[in-house]
Amino acid sequence: MNSKVQFRMFTIFDLDKVEDYLHEMHLKGWKFKSNRFGFFYFEQCQPDDVIYRVWNTSYLRKNEVDLQGIKDRGWEFVRNCSYSVFRKETCDVDLNDRFFMDNRLRWADVKSRLRTSTVSISGGLVVCMSLFRESLSQSFFLIFALYALMISYLIYSFYRLRRKYLVD
Repeated sequence: MNSKVQFRMFTIFDLDKVEDYLHEMHLKGWKFKSNRFGFFYFEQCQPDDVIYRVWNTSYLRKNEVDLQGIKDRGWEFVRNCSYSVFRKETCDVDLNDRFFMDNRLRWADVKSRLRTSTVSISGGLVVCMSLFRESLSQSFFLIFALYALMISYLIYSFYRLRRKYLVD
């Protein structure tokens, strides 16, 4: 069977984009196998309309989401890395899958990731500022600019995902 490797970088706020990417690849006849460090591994299959759901693994564990119950509803568990990937043919999605695909649950996951990232970035910024407190060197301004970019990306991601998941 033919296989294919593609490199794509997604952040923890782009899990919805990962789902779209995997769906698009399956429509082209490439079934997702695994992912490592941005390298997506696919094997050739019949093009089919398959929906992918990507969940933050720690969020599933923390909220005691029953993986066996998800599998019993017909979702195929594909891979467990930094996030868990499930897939199911679009024609098989029914009302029982509503909980697993619920946007409010997805938004709670996003808020959890945003909270963790904000704390991490803020902590790093405090450490950076305390290290460079005496002298404002070029490296301080470079690091400060990187932090400003990260914070801007957090704000952008927050509003993009809020608009996506909280639209009724």
